[in-house]
Amino acid sequence: MKKPPKIVCLGDSLTYGYPFGPAFSWVNYVAQETGLTMVNAGVNGNTVEDMEKRFTTDVIPHHPDFVVILGGANDAFCSEISIAQTLHHLELIINCAIENQIKPILGLVPLVDEPRVKPKLATLNSSYREIAKLRKIPLLDFETPFLDPSTGNLKTELYLDRVHPNEEGYRVMGKVAVDFFKTFFSRGCQDRSSSGQ
Repeated sequence: MKKPPKIVCLGDSLTYGYPFGPAFSWVNYVAQETGLTMVNAGVNGNTVEDMEKRFTTDVIPHHPDFVVILGGANDAFCSEISIAQTLHHLELIINCAIENQIKPILGLVPLVDEPRVKPKLATLNSSYREIAKLRKIPLLDFETPFLDPSTGNLKTELYLDRVHPNEEGYRVMGKVAVDFFKTFFSRGCQDRSSSGQ
């Protein structure tokens, strides 16, 4: 019997499950609902560069089949970090994953209710979409479920502090991820090359 795939989730507080802890994270929700082997490699406060620097210690030793890359919110809050810098480190993560026979999955970040940060984060998500399309990388959309489809405004009832999801928000992320993986694996997408070459 073929063993289920192992998935490492590389991210920041949105992956860790801040402030409630990993037991309330979307990662744990997926593990509970699907039986998939999920590793929570979220670290509060991480930028995409931070995630890139710890890829060799927090992802590779687990020998996963896939890595979900979800980051950029902290980059958006930091005025010293340009969008180009964030994308550069994202590309390094993607390349490192592929070099180690780990298939990358790129996550779109829920937007935040901060006027000076939201546009930058939206631009990052737009760039993530382009990268995913160009490199044929599966896209896990955590952005759309946090937006009201009729107005485009944030669903504030899913937020704890205008930045982090509340418990219901993490459940929503979990449900999105469960639906994604069920569809993803039912289509046999795990056998598809994600090198984009």
